Amino acid sequence: MNIQVFFKKVITILQTKNVRFALAGGFASSLYRKEERTTKDLDFLILAQSDTLEIASTIIHECDLIPHYIRKASLEGGPMFAIKRNNTPPYIVAGRSSHEENTIGLDFILPVMPWFESALVRAELNSIDFGFGKIPCITVEDVILSKFYSLKNNSQRFNDLDDLKSIFERDQNIDIAYICGQMQKLKVTVPEAIKNFIPKPILLASKKIRKDLRAR
Repeated sequence: MNIQVFFKKVITILQTKNVRFALAGGFASSLYRKEERTTKDLDFLILAQSDTLEIASTIIHECDLIPHYIRKASLEGGPMFAIKRNNTPPYIVAGRSSHEENTIGLDFILPVMPWFESALVRAELNSIDFGFGKIPCITVEDVILSKFYSLKNNSQRFNDLDDLKSIFERDQNIDIAYICGQMQKLKVTVPEAIKNFIPKPILLASKKIRKDLRAR
């Protein structure tokens, strides 16, 4: 099954559930890059009225994948005792095949993710037609913030670095004030590796956040 067919299948399943959702991850990033990037995974924000974790896991099973829980401590790189105990809140449910290495992955980002709330609300006003109906998709600003958050926890995420570089190289309207405000709220900064591609107001906001964090 190619990724377009799988994408349509997942959307059909999501639309039968009582959930709010939005496209995220590499597929969304490609919408805003200077050039597209291929990806083998589909990522969605998901919010259910009841147990979001359970519903995300159920959808992954319906796609013939096995759910794995990626927890807060693992994403944030510690503390090590929390990683070993595996007892911090799940931030992502990752669906993977148990037998086929090349199977497309399906990841659901849960509401406890720090940048989730505003990203979902804004995505619901940013629907994009992929050929089988309009799908809520996170905005370019929230893609950028999600990458900053990931790189805060792991500066070696090269796809995220490349996404940011390509997004800022493209001539497009970006709400810099929103990004700066959310950076302050999330306490995320600009990765040093791509600072030469970042607009000056975002760099200044990043510098202030770093200064405030050092002063604590």
